[in-house]
Amino acid sequence: MRQILCTLCAVFALLCLASAAQVSAAPAPALTQVVPIALRAEETVWIPAEEAYPNRLPEGVVFRGEHLYVKTRFIGYPAWNLLTYRSVSETGRDLSYTEVERRPLTDSTRIIIGYEQTVMIPFAELGTGEVDLCIAAADAGSGAPRYAYVRGIRTEKAPQ
Repeated sequence: MRQILCTLCAVFALLCLASAAQVSAAPAPALTQVVPIALRAEETVWIPAEEAYPNRLPEGVVFRGEHLYVKTRFIGYPAWNLLTYRSVSETGRDLSYTEVERRPLTDSTRIIIGYEQTVMIPFAELGTGEVDLCIAAADAGSGAPRYAYVRGIRTEKAPQ
């Protein structure tokens, strides 16, 4: 009986402490930027993406391999389930991709302010010749769309 009473007292004390502890959670930061950082392929090193319009890769860059890897920075919180990589423009065909890495970006107080994501897109999705890529994201809170572009992507399948 004494053991049950001690257990009940311990549970009651824990409940009192838990209700006294205040947890404050701020809303996720709004998605303000989608910035392609760099691209690479299996046989091509990372090539920085041009952030300013017209967002065109340098002339003569050809990505060789089987997959295009795209590293993108999101400032704010995107709705991951609505994120798409599209050919040509925001209304273009959805490209199949696989997320390779996603890491949080933090400020000086270790609060998450965004994410950096790397995805892998098969060359078969891109086709041959010169391709433009649109990264279409939506804000997790409001659903407001954000777009980023990389133009002039040229791929070449690795010889077998």
